[in-house]
Amino acid sequence: MNMTKPKYIAGLLAVAALTTACSEKMPNVSEENCTQTNIQKIEDSQIREKFSDQCFDFRIEQGKEKASNLLEQGQESAEEMLENGKEAAADAYDSTTDAMKDGADAVNDAWDDGVDAVQDGADEAADKMDAATN
Repeated sequence: MNMTKPKYIAGLLAVAALTTACSEKMPNVSEENCTQTNIQKIEDSQIREKFSDQCFDFRIEQGKEKASNLLEQGQESAEEMLENGKEAAADAYDSTTDAMKDGADAVNDAWDDGVDAVQDGADEAADKMDAATN
């Protein structure tokens, strides 16, 4: 009976060694290795399925990272556009205010010119009446 145990253990070790030596190793998960062509090259169906699942998870994570980067870029662009819009609105307000002031000044100048013209006309008419009556 003592002889059976070493033979039994030796036999198990031999089977384990042959099984391990013949088994296919799973490649590293990477962009290059996770192509459909490379996945199909894996002969062991269990390893191929496990590797395919890991590649799927890898692609999901890459997609999340790309989406996060795009969101961040979009937020930065939106903030920049908002700032540019605020500056443009302030410039437009200032231009409009300046134009309104210039318009008001022009109206005041025209009013003053009109008043002066009426006054000059009244003075001229008064001079002609004085000249005609004297």
